[in-house]
Amino acid sequence: MKTNHILNAALIVASLSSAGAVAAGDWKYSLGTDISSGDYGDVAETEIVSMPFSASFSPDDRWTFKASLPWTQIEGPGGVIPGGDGGLVLGPGNGNGNGNGNGNQGSDEVVMTDEAGLGDLWLTGSYSLDPIAGQYFVDLSAKYKVPLADEAKGLGTGEADYTLQTEVFTSIGQYTPFVTLARKFKGDLPEVELRDVWYTSVGSGYRLNDTSSIGASLDYQQAATDTADAQTELFGYFSHKLDNQWSGMVYAYLGLSDGSPDQGFGVQISYRPAN
Repeated sequence: MKTNHILNAALIVASLSSAGAVAAGDWKYSLGTDISSGDYGDVAETEIVSMPFSASFSPDDRWTFKASLPWTQIEGPGGVIPGGDGGLVLGPGNGNGNGNGNGNQGSDEVVMTDEAGLGDLWLTGSYSLDPIAGQYFVDLSAKYKVPLADEAKGLGTGEADYTLQTEVFTSIGQYTPFVTLARKFKGDLPEVELRDVWYTSVGSGYRLNDTSSIGASLDYQQAATDTADAQTELFGYFSHKLDNQWSGMVYAYLGLSDGSPDQGFGVQISYRPAN
């Protein structure tokens, strides 16, 4: 559920590198695993395992286009819908895995479900503006969710979403502080009206050497329903460049609210073919 974190980390890793400029016709492929768990304010925990595969293409040093599709497994009472853009917490589940947030009405029994399958396909286009005052860098992104995940299994909403996002960062010695602001537009569910939400992230990367970097951020997202809490999380990562083609990243995050998982961690391996 942490694609926003991974994208922020990848952005900062690229900016920390002296070879961060993207060459024309540059392809990049990534495969990762994200594991998280938490009760999300419910009576039982929800565990999510996501394995996203992504491919990106940069025709020049300004534009980048990306597609990401995960395989996802979720076990829980049904109040959480996983997703590649932060997921969706609807509130207490109803025990049948469809995530409509109605709660276990009149029953003390907690019915857990375990479902797995393909998630939603996310398509992203990003454009880098000219540096402001020669030191402030701005990336504008638009994301569109193609609803491929099975909503009957609670793996998706079955509705299209889209996101508009701005990222601003700069370099101060070994540090690269950044701010991300996004507006997420949610498609309504049949029985639940979802609110459009704001997302923001503030943090910094730090270059350890020419091949390794670390970073941390504080992330916040508004709740999409009246029955859920906002998402607030601490995120940290370590990235290492193995050579000119291969790189890896490990990360972990800690939830600070009922709208977030209690904890999570992940790993991502990326390959950039030689031009």
